[in-house]
Amino acid sequence: MDTETRVRELYRRIDAAAKNWTPTTLSYYKGQPFKALIAAMLSAQTREEQTFAAMNALFTLADNPDDMLKLTDDQIAGAIQPVMYWQSKVRYVRDIAQRVADNGGVVPRTIDELTAYKGVGWKVAVLTLATGYGIDADITVDVHVARIGRRLGLVKPDTKQPPKVNEELKQAIPREYWATWNGLMVQFGREVCKPTYPQCAACLVRDLCPQVGVVETSPGRFKEGDYL
Repeated sequence: MDTETRVRELYRRIDAAAKNWTPTTLSYYKGQPFKALIAAMLSAQTREEQTFAAMNALFTLADNPDDMLKLTDDQIAGAIQPVMYWQSKVRYVRDIAQRVADNGGVVPRTIDELTAYKGVGWKVAVLTLATGYGIDADITVDVHVARIGRRLGLVKPDTKQPPKVNEELKQAIPREYWATWNGLMVQFGREVCKPTYPQCAACLVRDLCPQVGVVETSPGRFKEGDYL
């Protein structure tokens, strides 16, 4: 089976199963660039549940840059405390709101412009463009996407930097899947292809996966091993 055929079958099976899994936080903000940007920034190094709680709390107080600038730091902090590094992210929320407000309320549409904002790196910028604007020139790479890409043999074991992982994935994944690959792999990574103990025995795509970097510790039990 060639790579494209394998990836299409992987996608088909995982996408069908994902309808029964918890949606990703960012999926709620499709077509809403400002909310997508704030949510993507706050999601960095934070579990989905905590990100979702913070987003609900913050957007209940203010859901646009002008109103967000009217909030005190204590109000922002109280809303986003569930996320990691919330103290720094209070400043990032305010910086993003100010910059977007100064730009007439318009969130930038390029990676270079977005990464000039505090707290916005390459991954957050790519995720914002994909979610907020449907711009999918790149694949958003987080820990799930990188890990699963390596296990599936779509990414070289020693490729670590997200932009480089993105380039390797783009060589293997059909163009029409780029926009949705991140969300699907996040769900798959939470439910099945877990970081330390992947559920390979019950995995719906086990027959299509080379299980790179995964070792079987006992019959039916698997663990993350060494990639190199």
